[in-house]
Amino acid sequence: MGYEQLPPYDNPPIEARTRGLMCSDQKGQVQIVAPESALVDPEPIVAATARELKSVPINELEPICAIPGFYGVPTVVHSGLKQESVLALATETPGKYVRATGQEVYELCNSHVSFETDLAAELKPTPIDTSGDEDDILGAVEEFTLRRIEARLDETLHIPPLPEAARRIIELQRDPNFDLSDLVKIVETDPAIAARILGWANSALYAAPSPVKTLNDAIMRVLGFDVVFNMAIGLAIGATLNLPKSHVSGAAPFWLDAVYTAATMEALANQRPKSPDLEVGTCYLAGLLANFGTLVVGHVFPPQYDNICRMQEANPHIHHSYVDQHVLSVNRETIAASLLELWELPDEITTSLRFQHVPDYEGEHQSLVHLLSLAQSLLADQIHTANPDEFILAPEIYQRADALNIEAKNLELVAETILAARQDLGDLAHEMSR
Repeated sequence: MGYEQLPPYDNPPIEARTRGLMCSDQKGQVQIVAPESALVDPEPIVAATARELKSVPINELEPICAIPGFYGVPTVVHSGLKQESVLALATETPGKYVRATGQEVYELCNSHVSFETDLAAELKPTPIDTSGDEDDILGAVEEFTLRRIEARLDETLHIPPLPEAARRIIELQRDPNFDLSDLVKIVETDPAIAARILGWANSALYAAPSPVKTLNDAIMRVLGFDVVFNMAIGLAIGATLNLPKSHVSGAAPFWLDAVYTAATMEALANQRPKSPDLEVGTCYLAGLLANFGTLVVGHVFPPQYDNICRMQEANPHIHHSYVDQHVLSVNRETIAASLLELWELPDEITTSLRFQHVPDYEGEHQSLVHLLSLAQSLLADQIHTANPDEFILAPEIYQRADALNIEAKNLELVAETILAARQDLGDLAHEMSR
């Protein structure tokens, strides 16, 4: 049969949907057909085809049709599809599917060069119970040892101690009798942190009427104690680990993501009623460290992080936490939160970092968790889109903001503020990455 004979399939259930992925090497392209709700592992594709295939970035070729033979190139199909009675094959039109049986899929495969392999893995959600974090991390390390992924695990697992500047600032923050000069003295011991704080104070986000030239001025006139405290802590911690060599194509660089998330968290916190559970400085630090797990995993498990990046490129529609679970048996947020707990950062920071990607989280510090989740959704929905100047926010964003007592007009003001500061935020991120 030909694929032209397949009937349309409107609104198919998630479990029936398949997606297409295009891989390539020097010999040409290969089409991949896999369940939409599963994680595609590139390794079985390489093994089945005996070719060093890599995913074609989605922004170069989107969307990919999941009908075997559609492109006239070799096809690799997940073996489990053959047993399915009804499948929804994605077409080249976004959101449109055609109906087929597993047998029909393999009849299409038989008409040209094709391969069958088990290339999809089940998604593992982030566990809600934190009591098993330590066991999960130790179990992941033990598993890697058994596989001999790292010959010298002791060296791989070396993580620097909490930076001295960050330790002193945390101690100062706990002192009820501190004053401005104490904070300035600590920050001035690290010229890089001092310069970045001044750069932040002079950014368009604050629109200072005159240039900020001293830390005293930045603290007293523009940023405030709370924000500068947390900004200095976050910058010191972020500078502890080097940026990983591997990177996901098309994803925002670490520091660009960090400054955008921190700025958005601060802006959102300023648009809601004042409350002790969401102090502006704490919100800023939660945003700045939200993706700290990327640095930690890149530092502790370099080969595995490279594999994670390749799998994210092959599964751009699946959140990185599922990929982490597949490769590491624990996600980067859990590892980073545990490290920050060892460094004695506040519970609200470690909790928000660990649960930021858990929908409908209920528990301690849930307001901060939900605000961080909202900030990242706002950035994904508006700031990091292909057309960032097109101001459109999804209804769900408004609903989540309303649950945090942020009015619709104030949510839009936050988005407009971040968009207006894009140049400054980009410059700050570039400076931090040096």
